[in-house]
Amino acid sequence: MIHRLLPVLLLAVVLAGCGTSATDGGDAPASPVERVREAITTTAAAGPSRVTLGGQTAAAGQATPLQGSGVLDPRAQTADLTLQVPSLGDVRVVFTGGRLDAQLPPAAAGLIGAFAGGKPWVSMDVDRLARSNYGTLLGVGTAQNPARQLAYLEGLRDDVREIGPDPVGGAPATHYTGVVDLDRVPAAQDPAARPALDRLKAQLGTATLPVDVWVGPDGKLVQVAQTVTAPPQPGAPTPPTSATTRLAFTQVGGAPAVVGPAPDQVADLSALLPAS
Repeated sequence: MIHRLLPVLLLAVVLAGCGTSATDGGDAPASPVERVREAITTTAAAGPSRVTLGGQTAAAGQATPLQGSGVLDPRAQTADLTLQVPSLGDVRVVFTGGRLDAQLPPAAAGLIGAFAGGKPWVSMDVDRLARSNYGTLLGVGTAQNPARQLAYLEGLRDDVREIGPDPVGGAPATHYTGVVDLDRVPAAQDPAARPALDRLKAQLGTATLPVDVWVGPDGKLVQVAQTVTAPPQPGAPTPPTSATTRLAFTQVGGAPAVVGPAPDQVADLSALLPAS
């Protein structure tokens, strides 16, 4: 029954968020790309931030809504999100140190009781999950740590355009649109991180990702949104996989640091993943 559980664990792992970047010092940046990069830097420097998440993933012809809230820390590349999962209820997922830990609701206990040994948390290696068959079945971009993906905004191209004033949740914000070049992000030069980046590019069939960013009057990120679609593989009978995500920052900085569960409370299910 583990195949029924795995898609649940990764619903919130999507292409959205913020990373760290550098801009020249001095007065406020003049160009749209400089304003967005400054907002990315300022938001990341604030530390753990509270966020809400919405959207949906689509894989194998099945759409799954995505809704939740929690904390993201782009500097530490950690995340703690509680997702509202249809038919299961709230599922808490924590990403730390390349590991995904999930605290499942009672409705899921019957699915994993034989595997978890009575422990309240289950764990998987994120990279191993991405390499498994579920890396494709869960939907494009969903088999990676969201905090790792946040840093992909460091590859933002220079041709960012300002759309104009566009309030988010009633709060004033300026809307920008641009394209991330995955070959320009720091992970492209990091041998440890490069395999995950290459898998994402292979899924997408391209090295570029469209992105929309909203920046508040205080120069911090308000919202980041993306829609990405992976074309079907040649000869594959299944339709394209996709992910539409909208991540809003409800509090920049001031959130508690992300801490994973105690090791003795976690059952590692990585060995149950199918081979890549």
